Amino acid sequence: MENPRERIREIEKRLAQLPKGTLTYKTINGKKQPYVQRTVDGRSVSYYVKVSERAQILMEFAERKRLVEERKHLLAYREGLAAILKKNPYLDMKVGCGYQDFRDFACGRQFYVDKTHFIAEWLRSESKVTLITRPRRFGKTTLLSTVENFLDPRFGGHSEYFEKLQVWTEEDCRTLYGTIPVISVSFGSCKGRDYAQAIRGMISSFYNLYESHRYLMEGEKLDAEDKAVYQRMKKALEMGDETKAESAIPRLCRLLYRYYGIWPVILLDEYDTPLLEAYTDGYWEEMIGTCRQLFHAAFKENAYYSRAIITGVMRVTKNSLFSDLNNIEVDTVTCDAYSDCFGFTEEEVIDALQCQNVQEFSKVKAMYDGFIFGSQKDIYNPWSICNYLRQGELICYWTNTSSNKLIGEIIRKHPVRSKHEIEQLMAGETVHKKINENVTFQYLDGDENSLWSLFLAIGYIKADYVVKHGEITECDVSVTNQEVMEMFRYEVLAMFDNGNAIYNDFVQALLLHNVCDMNDILLDIAYTSMSYFDVGKRPSERAPENFYHGLVLGLIVSLRDRYRIVSNRESGRGRYDIAMYPLQDNMDAFLMEFKVHDEKTETNLETTADNALRQIEEKGYEKDLHAAGIKSEHIYKLGFAFSGKDVLVKEDL
Repeated sequence: MENPRERIREIEKRLAQLPKGTLTYKTINGKKQPYVQRTVDGRSVSYYVKVSERAQILMEFAERKRLVEERKHLLAYREGLAAILKKNPYLDMKVGCGYQDFRDFACGRQFYVDKTHFIAEWLRSESKVTLITRPRRFGKTTLLSTVENFLDPRFGGHSEYFEKLQVWTEEDCRTLYGTIPVISVSFGSCKGRDYAQAIRGMISSFYNLYESHRYLMEGEKLDAEDKAVYQRMKKALEMGDETKAESAIPRLCRLLYRYYGIWPVILLDEYDTPLLEAYTDGYWEEMIGTCRQLFHAAFKENAYYSRAIITGVMRVTKNSLFSDLNNIEVDTVTCDAYSDCFGFTEEEVIDALQCQNVQEFSKVKAMYDGFIFGSQKDIYNPWSICNYLRQGELICYWTNTSSNKLIGEIIRKHPVRSKHEIEQLMAGETVHKKINENVTFQYLDGDENSLWSLFLAIGYIKADYVVKHGEITECDVSVTNQEVMEMFRYEVLAMFDNGNAIYNDFVQALLLHNVCDMNDILLDIAYTSMSYFDVGKRPSERAPENFYHGLVLGLIVSLRDRYRIVSNRESGRGRYDIAMYPLQDNMDAFLMEFKVHDEKTETNLETTADNALRQIEEKGYEKDLHAAGIKSEHIYKLGFAFSGKDVLVKEDL
């Protein structure tokens, strides 16, 4: 649809050119004859339409009727837009991408979805330090810029920027407009191939921060000593003095307090970028040490700030970074706080599409809907929606390349067990998981859960039916939406495929009945990629058994084009662990049973494996395979025995 306002003007211009009046018909000598009825000088007058003019007149009146109906429809549409724009006034503006500063949107310069109710919610909260984690491209930077422009006295002369927005309806918020100094800094550029390069990026961010407050040198609000402190710090940062990183924020807080007489607010964006880069590029210890000292100085020992907001993608474990910070409130993607403040809600997307004259909501929903923040469902990625509004193509716009580097690292170090569950997600299925939302970088090498924590944090999966047990989040996870599914296909699965030698080796050994090679491969995986927490040793718990069950499923999932792989299905008098049904008549079938070694009743792993094979026979697990027409001589039975990282596979000969 064209712009309705422009189209209405076009219609009215054309209607003024068309004949006025009403086309009627009179029956004369048994024939209907057309007349034009008009009001002239207050009197109704009828004009006979001559035969020579008839075709033209009839065409023009048909056009008039059509245009009048179109105008009626457009006026109703415009009235609906007016109602939408009353609550979200800038949805009909030109859509741009890449803008992050609130001033780029102010006063209708750009398409803007009003999220200023966040300011009211945050101001009323009692948290000293608020850490908010959301995926990339969900408006974190823009929202922090909005907070800065609302509170900071430097921008206090432009109340018109906020007068149409939600925050201005809150009287207690209006009184704070332009009254609280703000320190706003981003660590988004603090990255590099080594620590030296990354820390230069951090120092540069601090220098730009000081430069933005150069007004402190003006007037008499600061004494000569304070001005000297500002100049020395700014000069040191300009020279790249990394020793000043720790004190940069606290000193500026003190100067702002001395200047305004009010404790400033600290806004820190992309706090986790330097840590992510440090881990993947091999300088973790140096960077975590620097960040820990910086955070301690800025948020623990600093007496000159009132409150702080920190944003990022991942929740870095408290023990790594926030160990001595007791005044922090953490809001992750599974928390209810600020759940509708980041990303677009479904109502906002519907309104935006209508204001931009786009009639494709069902297709947009199928492609981009699906994010869940707390109990708020049907959240959309703003980057995807804005790009779609600009380009009109239902394609994948959102990528997460910065986090993909870390995903690749985790998959490379312990890829096997997760492969089967990833395949389930790719098939549109739901997987039940217990996830610790903390990302503990120093333990990534042996923590398979880290992959799922990362998937959830960056938005590749969504969590539904969430139940929290302390730091553990129990939930059903699935791929977020169609757009993310495409990324899974081309990016995540490719990471698994890059290291597929181990899958091929195991599959080859299985199909050739080479039990020795199978044992060697499983032992190699166990001792290089798994922790004792994963594998356990106690048969009283099914966790170890389930772990190896999932491990083998991950190894054999590549055979799905040749086998129907069934897990935990009832057969005979029990439930087998894994059965592989061949899709071709000339191939063998497999039955697998997993058992954890019981030290009280079993002398060694061989006894455990024998017991697993015995269970296959005693429970009649072959019954389903026989029913499928598979003969006994083509059914191979495998018993898997485990004790911690030790494993033994036996085949029933």
